[in-house]
Amino acid sequence: MEPDAMRSLWVVLWFGATVLVLGLPLWPAWREMHHPSDVKPLPLPSGVAIGGANLQRQGAELWPPFDDSQAADELIVHGGDRRHEVDHPGDVIVEAGAQIDSVLRARRVHCDGARLPRTVHATTAIDLGAGSRFHTLSAPVIRTAVRGEDRQREDRVELSYAEALNRPRHCHAGDFELPASTTLVADLVVQGSLTLGQDSIHMGNVKVHGDAELLAGAALVGALFVQGSVHCHGNNRLSGPVAAGKRVWLGPDCVVGRADAKASVSAWDVRLDHDVTVFGRIACVEAGETL
Repeated sequence: MEPDAMRSLWVVLWFGATVLVLGLPLWPAWREMHHPSDVKPLPLPSGVAIGGANLQRQGAELWPPFDDSQAADELIVHGGDRRHEVDHPGDVIVEAGAQIDSVLRARRVHCDGARLPRTVHATTAIDLGAGSRFHTLSAPVIRTAVRGEDRQREDRVELSYAEALNRPRHCHAGDFELPASTTLVADLVVQGSLTLGQDSIHMGNVKVHGDAELLAGAALVGALFVQGSVHCHGNNRLSGPVAAGKRVWLGPDCVVGRADAKASVSAWDVRLDHDVTVFGRIACVEAGETL
């Protein structure tokens, strides 16, 4: 083959390869521009037309039938059932293995170790059995399973109005530990980690740059904001909101908030032991679990 012909062939091949490489990524956009796919009507199930009766039949096909007692009071989502959304005026029981994809709203929710949807709202209470997993819970009272003798949980400490107005403010450069059975009234910023000793009481808002640890029986009357993790060993009382950049672990018999003063727990993930009560809201970025 002549050199000029060979050179022309290479030019043609190079041009074709260039067009192919540059044009392939643009092909879907060109096709969508000339033949739009998002303007076509969506197909409807057979037998469905515009009108009240047909829409009611369509809704009946999408949702399993409920008996009269369930519609009036209680709905059980059995293990293996899958629903997109549950909005029920009465009580809802979610059994282990059930799946609700979007949201759950009810008067009262009882979870028997199931994976709850991202948003759960109850107008009276949410009860969580061991092994329950959740993201955002909102109710006047959120409780985990009681083990042993059930006892009345009472607020042991109250912040008076005078103390609330006259709290001093302190900033601690390193780690800070409040000794056991000691009471401190102050707003506190800790640049290290915080430890509240056994049966100690801290009255005031606290911001911690490290981790916070509340030993058994310690109480905090105020808000707690922690960049690290919060570990409550058990029988702790926290009256205000609790927020952590990593994990919040509430041990046995911990109480956050009061019935007349709602609070919240928010963190990357939350672990709840037995006999835990939270008045208000729990929010997790990743996941929460009852132990």
